[in-house]
Amino acid sequence: MAAPMRSTDFRSIVEPILNECFDGVYDQRADEWSRVFREQQGIPRNYHEEPVLYGFGAAPQLPDGTPVTYQQGGVLFLQRYVYNVYGLAFALTKVLVEDGDHIRIGQVYAKHLAQSLIETKETLSANVLNRAFNSSYVGGDGVSLTSASHPIVSGTFSNQLTTAANLSQTSLEQMLIQIRQAVDNNGKKIRLVARQLVVAPGNVFQAEVLLKSVLRTGTANNDLNPIKSIGLLDEGAAVLSRLTNASAWWVQTDAPEGAKLLMRRGLEKTMEGDFETDSMRYKATERYTVGWTDPRTLYGTAGV
Repeated sequence: MAAPMRSTDFRSIVEPILNECFDGVYDQRADEWSRVFREQQGIPRNYHEEPVLYGFGAAPQLPDGTPVTYQQGGVLFLQRYVYNVYGLAFALTKVLVEDGDHIRIGQVYAKHLAQSLIETKETLSANVLNRAFNSSYVGGDGVSLTSASHPIVSGTFSNQLTTAANLSQTSLEQMLIQIRQAVDNNGKKIRLVARQLVVAPGNVFQAEVLLKSVLRTGTANNDLNPIKSIGLLDEGAAVLSRLTNASAWWVQTDAPEGAKLLMRRGLEKTMEGDFETDSMRYKATERYTVGWTDPRTLYGTAGV
């Protein structure tokens, strides 16, 4: 007697269709997280560690015949990223396969599965900023992402607006001045470049006015808008829909080791049949972590 057909017999037909539906949603949907977080390939271990170094101070004058002096650099702190696996699955019963509904229903739920994985990545990324002022969530230097007390070799530096304020012409200019006065881990002045605003949806129109107006906003004075005339924040505004504080905003700089998403294992999709129930199971997983190394990547304020 011939063996009965099971849902696993349809794998070669169903799986390519579901993969096509999955990729269609996952690849075409515009990502918000990638505007702020730079994706990098992780290393083949269960965590990734980045040492943050400090170098030397300013060189002193050497009078004629005086021997050169020596300074010693070192590691200021270690930032550790721990990889996590995120995934979801669904199953199609044998009845659906028998009735020929598995392809149609599978296409629908493959899209939902893709959206679930996208939502996880967007939420995890946005939560880095949602917790930026929370001392319970700290980076490698022991303080929150946006703080007035980031430690350096001799003292601290601040990437938080001195006086909390909502997004306006005045507060944005003060933030840009503060960025221009940034120092490295030895206290030497550095030249950070402000790249873009990072705002919640409630600030998107205010951001557009501040970045695109030729004249100063909110005043009848015929003064130039220096943000526009100098060409600052030329990448515009990144809007993260999942920010929970509508008043909070940040300016992202070109600090090289800033906000990042470390991808340990890219998206994997698999399909298999269950022997006992003959149901078809479709699964998608990926492994990554989100965080920051250099807090100079984002200067911000919680607003008022």
